[in-house]
Amino acid sequence: MVKRPVESHLPARQPQYSLIAVGTVSPVYAINSYSVIKRRPEPSDDFACQAYNIEVRAYERLGDHSRIANIREVTEDGIVIERGECLRQKIQSKESKTAMRTKLRWAQEAAEGLRYIHAKKIIHADVGCHNLLLDQSGHIKFIDFAGSGIDGEAATVCYEWCSYRPGSDPDIKTDIFAFGSTLFEMETGDKPYHELEKALGAGQLMRRVEHLFAMGEYPRVDKLVLRGVILRCWNGEYRSMDQVCRDIDACCQGMHDTGDIVAHRSGRCILF
Repeated sequence: MVKRPVESHLPARQPQYSLIAVGTVSPVYAINSYSVIKRRPEPSDDFACQAYNIEVRAYERLGDHSRIANIREVTEDGIVIERGECLRQKIQSKESKTAMRTKLRWAQEAAEGLRYIHAKKIIHADVGCHNLLLDQSGHIKFIDFAGSGIDGEAATVCYEWCSYRPGSDPDIKTDIFAFGSTLFEMETGDKPYHELEKALGAGQLMRRVEHLFAMGEYPRVDKLVLRGVILRCWNGEYRSMDQVCRDIDACCQGMHDTGDIVAHRSGRCILF
């Protein structure tokens, strides 16, 4: 259970805590090398307060799990969470050069995390590399449950433009659809349809990508190790994350004893 002290001993509003991220609901400040605080919204912001309270409920239900970011405590100032490295920042770095075996482990760990989230009757509703952390040991953990759907309640947030299943409210299938885009980005280092992001405005981009997904005109995946899993996520062939986990495990087994493969941001793989 998350502890809720009456008074915070973490004066997060003081300037020595540096701003490291600004989300839809709350800014995030670094406390030290191991913890951050996600600020409690102002009472006047009804939407943000509702989403924040949902996040607290979600973390309480999820409890201590190896694929969920550890919650130190909930204070009067906000939620104190373990600090890690954003997976998107890691894989989109120009210096990024990660062994394919590591990327497959990330895929397994992320699938395990989303399976656990669904088992707790929570729809994340914003699955993506931006909401995955690498902890101090380099393992994947989910973050950001602000506005998630709990026990069939409608989620109050939605997915990124590159992860949205057209015509569907957030549910297990839309989480799985978004997970397909997450796997694509993990392996290639780029979001699906990333080439359109700079060419189109936000509204045009959303409409264009929704159309492409709806028509089944997906980004090329034929050279990707996880291509089959990604396509089945996008095509709506999975009913649960159990099936996704099974297929990712099969991909990992197929990589056994094949040597060390390094995946570059171009999507090209080199075998050593």
